[in-house]
Amino acid sequence: MRRTLWLLGSILIWSQALPAQTKPAKIVDRIVAQVNDDIITLSELNKELAEVRQELAQKYTGEQLEQELKKAEKDLLEELIRQRLFLQKAKELGIGASMDVQVSTEIERMRKQYNIKDMEEFERALEQQGMTLSGYREYVRKQMIIGTLIGEFVDSRITLLSEEIERYYRDHVKDYSSPEEVALSEILIPVSGNDGEGEALANEIRKRLQQGESFAALASQYSKGPTASKGGGIGTYQVAKLNPQIAAAVASVKQGENSAVIRLSEGFAIYHVDNRTPSTARPLEEVRDKIRELLYRQKRAPEYERFVAQLKEDAYIQVFGELGVGK
Repeated sequence: MRRTLWLLGSILIWSQALPAQTKPAKIVDRIVAQVNDDIITLSELNKELAEVRQELAQKYTGEQLEQELKKAEKDLLEELIRQRLFLQKAKELGIGASMDVQVSTEIERMRKQYNIKDMEEFERALEQQGMTLSGYREYVRKQMIIGTLIGEFVDSRITLLSEEIERYYRDHVKDYSSPEEVALSEILIPVSGNDGEGEALANEIRKRLQQGESFAALASQYSKGPTASKGGGIGTYQVAKLNPQIAAAVASVKQGENSAVIRLSEGFAIYHVDNRTPSTARPLEEVRDKIRELLYRQKRAPEYERFVAQLKEDAYIQVFGELGVGK
């Protein structure tokens, strides 16, 4: 690619030319990067950074905010360089040379999507966002050109077989399953100075439960838990999120049965399994599209980076330092 010599070294964009003897030139912008024969200016980068700066300022302050801004600035500059490379490659291939109709169709689709009455109202809505219709058309055109280029050089290289989707589903079926849940009631006997008395009472209650007495009645009579007056019901929980001691105690307890007495920090407890809902896997056909999208993204990422790397290898790219001096 050609290298524009006048861009090398310290390069600045100046304000409107004025005679040197009447008014000194005023620096209003500078070049932060050159991509082949295109340039990226500081004002262009700052425009992209403005919205990000507002978002970061809501999360960070002081030195941390400055660090996050520097990272964001670096990432945005990298994205602008990529866009330049994409548009240059598309122009070289003649992509987008006659895309006006598609652009108009896309803008009309957007107008309808947001229920905007007509193009005059659409234009006013853009102005409220600090944009012009012509500027928005250019933005849409560039995005469509880049999308077409990526489709040809990245997306077209990706293949995804049904067997891959099915294998991923088998290997990750837990990710597409509802969690096992259990509804529990509790009898809690707190300990106040004498563990032996509390444990003895808890064991006596469990014996009475085994003999057929009502869990709810015994909970109302003896439990000191917060729901004792309501029969001890404490709610439904995902088994995986239960206190490990409780989960272990009810792991093999069938619906309608009671756990053994367990020692908790609060005292001695017995649990009744009111209901148990096993984990259920969603059918493959319900999640096939989600898995396809996931695997597609996984395959697309390296192809996309490969394409960008090839464009960079074939290009001349120079990033300039704070004073416009190439690093």
